[in-house]
Amino acid sequence: MPTQSDIENGEPIDMRIKILSELDRPSQKMAKRLRVRDTDGNEFPLTIWNNNALSDFAWERGRWYDLENARGNEFQGKKSLNGSSRLRADPISSLAESDQSEQFTSAVTSDELFDSIQDGLPHLSLFPLDRDFETMEVYEYRIEADGSFDDDPMDATYNLAAYLRSCTSAAVTHTGVFSVIATSQLVKELPDPFKLADESRVTLRADDETDNERLVRLLQQVFKTAIDATTYETGRVDRIRTQEPVLTGSDGLFEACLAFTARLEILPSGKAFVGIDVSHHARSQATVDEYVERVDATVEELVDTPVEHDPETYGMPGSGQLKGFSDVAFTDPIADFGNQSLAEWYEEKGRISDEMLEQLRSENPTLVEVQYNPRSDETSVHVPKLLRVAPRKEIVKRLAPAFHRKWDRAAKMLPHERFQKATQFVAHLGPLSEIDAQVDSTPVGPNISFMASQVDRSDNLRFGDDQTATLPKNGLKRHGIYRRPSSFHLHYLVPERYADQFESFRDQIERQLTTIGCTANDVSYDEYELGNAIDYNTTAATVDEADTVLAVVPSPDNDFIRDGTIDDPYPEFKKSLGKQTIPSQMVRADNLGNRWVLRNTALGLIAGAGGVPWRVDEMPGDVDCFVGLDATRDPETGQFLGASANVVFSNGTVFVSKSQSLQSGETFDEDAIVDVLKDIHREFVREEGESPDSIVIHRDGRLFEDVDTILEPFDETDIDIDILDIRKSGAPRAAVYRDGQFQVDHKGRLFVAQSDDYGFLTTTGRPEFDEDDGLGTPQSLRIVRRAGDTPMQTLLEQVYWLSESHVGSAQRSTRLPITTYYADRCADHARRGYLVNGELIRGVPYL
Repeated sequence: MPTQSDIENGEPIDMRIKILSELDRPSQKMAKRLRVRDTDGNEFPLTIWNNNALSDFAWERGRWYDLENARGNEFQGKKSLNGSSRLRADPISSLAESDQSEQFTSAVTSDELFDSIQDGLPHLSLFPLDRDFETMEVYEYRIEADGSFDDDPMDATYNLAAYLRSCTSAAVTHTGVFSVIATSQLVKELPDPFKLADESRVTLRADDETDNERLVRLLQQVFKTAIDATTYETGRVDRIRTQEPVLTGSDGLFEACLAFTARLEILPSGKAFVGIDVSHHARSQATVDEYVERVDATVEELVDTPVEHDPETYGMPGSGQLKGFSDVAFTDPIADFGNQSLAEWYEEKGRISDEMLEQLRSENPTLVEVQYNPRSDETSVHVPKLLRVAPRKEIVKRLAPAFHRKWDRAAKMLPHERFQKATQFVAHLGPLSEIDAQVDSTPVGPNISFMASQVDRSDNLRFGDDQTATLPKNGLKRHGIYRRPSSFHLHYLVPERYADQFESFRDQIERQLTTIGCTANDVSYDEYELGNAIDYNTTAATVDEADTVLAVVPSPDNDFIRDGTIDDPYPEFKKSLGKQTIPSQMVRADNLGNRWVLRNTALGLIAGAGGVPWRVDEMPGDVDCFVGLDATRDPETGQFLGASANVVFSNGTVFVSKSQSLQSGETFDEDAIVDVLKDIHREFVREEGESPDSIVIHRDGRLFEDVDTILEPFDETDIDIDILDIRKSGAPRAAVYRDGQFQVDHKGRLFVAQSDDYGFLTTTGRPEFDEDDGLGTPQSLRIVRRAGDTPMQTLLEQVYWLSESHVGSAQRSTRLPITTYYADRCADHARRGYLVNGELIRGVPYL
């Protein structure tokens, strides 16, 4: 049956579609504009024009129709349907859908799910609990040991708390070494040599940070008990998956289930909420040997493919990279195993069932080599039948492209479907009996706990001739850039083999620069030969007196780069030019014919040379500058790896940046962050002639560093300092409920918690994209105050305008403010060797 992929512009097509909703009609010539879904799950518009047949047809939302003589439409790569003078639509009485994802939400209709929601209001994918947690009494115990034990004391505490959870109905969590609390009295004895002692009743308070964290941990455990174990697999509250798949591939290699992430939070007031996000989790269905047999491939073709132990046949989880066939079989003696065979070792360790062991003995398969530690070249042997190909996106795309397309489409879940699935999940939760609570299945809108507001986005970006506009693309088109570089010498580096192809691109980029009011003062040109890294360094060293460089480089997937015939010039030019403090823009050769890269490339050249494409006209609040901070830690050891910071003036223009990385053997702590801040403060005084009165610091992620240590050097000054966490993960989705549907809301929507110490902000959405673009549902940022007393609404509005200040893209703003976004880019470029470590950086060479 034809689907969206079969649509050809202007050509007639028959298709089965389902009516989802009615869309806005931007033209009076349109009789109807509908959002529809085909049998493959693709969603797109169907436009019925006034002169078409069925222009007054009563389409029924939720019903399937067989269309005849529709006409295809393709614009800017997006495919949709138009009507025609011969259009016919036959309603279908019933349809058993092959995609089971819709069955998940079919038990309760949208009207029943959302009948209490007020039209026209914004909402978050947060769901309130029906009881208050301002205070909560719990039982506290000390753990005593009557004998010796092997575990670390804290590890022993974790394990004993887990043991108590497994054999009682109480929620139990640790409060320190050999100290636990529980929601109800514990009478279960601990395994030797441990015992519970010193029972007492204590009161946890939601407005105490330590108590709040303990309350949340208890709440997470109780929440898990409310999840139906027959429908879901629940390892943790952030990993809840449906037992049954909702997407399957025709080749049987992969399937996907619905995955839910629950995030519990309790406000200082005691109000509690659970945030629910929905995604599709892919699962591998074929073992390595099955894949080889089905697609007639060899293991050598899968070298470096991620694999994982098959949980259904192998008794221990594990993952690694496949490296090829071993030279031994299952029953052959192996020196590393003391001349035991893998069969004997499995039998000794009990890793597989007796039935599987006997089957493998009789088959005696050749083993494969698996690299488990990416930092080591050592490999271990394994049985192909006991390994599955890990369902990472790049692997699924390579091995099962049809399923990958289906999975990718499903990932871009639009607001109504996403909120519907989240609400349905909450509606199916059982009671939280241990704490006498229930989760309300109505998503949070404006209420006493969260004030909702909207940033006034009109005409607050300033461009050439001091003119303002609302959108960067409109401002550049009408007024040009705000300030050109003081010197703008543009130098081109082009491979000889792409010289002819580059001529057209050069004409277009220079025309683009002229259009936005920034013609280069001088232009120079060099060709280079694709070859080795030393030659690239020599070419870069000859670049002199240029303010910025535009280099054409091959794609990293170029066959000659992949087989080692030539080195990739991209990193070599970036490193060499970075050490010469010459900013550069790289254009992949396969993008020379892509007109969509022109404007962003032009903006990157201007910004790198010190120009300002646009700035914020009026920044909310009385802030002098912002500091974006990115501190990197090793996830295993917790050790600092480095810190990066960048300073942004109150008008959204970048002042300076700095990145400091660890040398071998060094340690890194809060002092390194303080040193970065001191350097930046000194440069501000040198530039402005006075110390700033107010600084707002944005930390990328959660601030694990000690706030008091960071603030201490500034205690004797009159500088007001606010410190915020800018958390991009774990925040709820946002949408507006209008005309019976959740829809993409305008960006700049903010929610401020009643306590005024944190809130949520959307920096993506309309007018940059809506449901027609199929980009999914905007996810908010979670903004948490760590220090300072500026009103939260002002701080959220500042974050929004800094997200509009990314001068590398006029078409679409970044989700993050440039404070943390640029600090992260700066850190990444420094780690790669593209910037000089430890030095102050002017401009934005990391764009």
